[in-house]
Amino acid sequence: MSRAIRGRVPWTALLLAAALLASCSPTARSPRPAPADTAPSPAAPAAAAPSAEDPAAADERAVAAFYRGKTIRLLVGTAAGGSYDVVARTVARHLGKHVPGNPGVIVENMPGANNLVAANYMYRVGPKDGTLIQSFVGSLIVRQLFGAPGVEFDATRLHYLGAPATDAYVLIVTRKSGVTRIEETFGPSGKSLVLGTLGPGSPLEVGPTLLRDFFGANLRLVSGYDGAAKIRLAIDSNELDGTFTSWQEIRSTSRDKFEGGEWLVLRQAAAEPQPEIASVPSLLDLARDDQQRQLLRLATIVPYAFARPYVVAPEVPAERVRALENAFSRTMADPEFLAEAERGQLFIEPVPAARVEQLIREFLAMPPALREQLQPIMWPL
Repeated sequence: MSRAIRGRVPWTALLLAAALLASCSPTARSPRPAPADTAPSPAAPAAAAPSAEDPAAADERAVAAFYRGKTIRLLVGTAAGGSYDVVARTVARHLGKHVPGNPGVIVENMPGANNLVAANYMYRVGPKDGTLIQSFVGSLIVRQLFGAPGVEFDATRLHYLGAPATDAYVLIVTRKSGVTRIEETFGPSGKSLVLGTLGPGSPLEVGPTLLRDFFGANLRLVSGYDGAAKIRLAIDSNELDGTFTSWQEIRSTSRDKFEGGEWLVLRQAAAEPQPEIASVPSLLDLARDDQQRQLLRLATIVPYAFARPYVVAPEVPAERVRALENAFSRTMADPEFLAEAERGQLFIEPVPAARVEQLIREFLAMPPALREQLQPIMWPL
């Protein structure tokens, strides 16, 4: 064999050596598959984008910034000392702490034309930014319905905050009158009653006029008294047999008369029976048909259910209206306010803003036929 052949390594030996080296060296391992019953690890949550600010919180901060350091004027359309004024002053002492920004609240009296001067001022002249609230009077809405002169406001555009109380009217008589049921006065041979009123169109006259003209009650109305106190004195001196008056007022001034049986309540005009006289029948029970029932309801109940609303002008920004409505509602439930009202013998039975507005819109939407019947009674020209 030649030297050349002897110096070569056979190719088979090279292949065998390579195989041996591969088997002895470590190999790169492929990733192991996850077990079939193992869920993949959750991905890391993405960073949350900053959320938009709660609009209600933003509104409250804006309202607080507006009212801070300011004073709200609570306008009363009667002279100081009357029931509307006394209630308003009690509300004013507690309302500010429930308004964002805690403004001061003062009462301002603007008497004139049976509350009309104040209402027109609030609607046309006063500030429209939420720094003026008016203690409105339901009889002003009666004026609007019947087109009375001098009305410069539209009650359907006002913002209502609620009412501290409602009025429910009752027919009261003395025991000496000899009448224990109103039906005893009906018909030509019915017993006679002499009732005192403030004059044509006053709430004290509307109910008795309906009873006389539509139900045949034998009632004689003596008009012209210049206040409920004068009527009570006339009853005590036997000049009158009774009157048709606010239960909320008469219960606080003459409770002893009822408790002693000297005075009787014959009928009540209220959407719901008054708790203290729950057994006294409703005026509505006298209605012989739906038309009479509607007549009695719209004349003697609805106008006095919204008799004492608190309002602000139509232009007041919505977020301030909401803040004032919430503040009024909280005031009505404030233990300190209620305690003061009780000490002052003030009747507090709050009416929510939505209910006040509903009743007012219903009254102003009175059917034309009923309006024609009621105008000579509720707003005689």
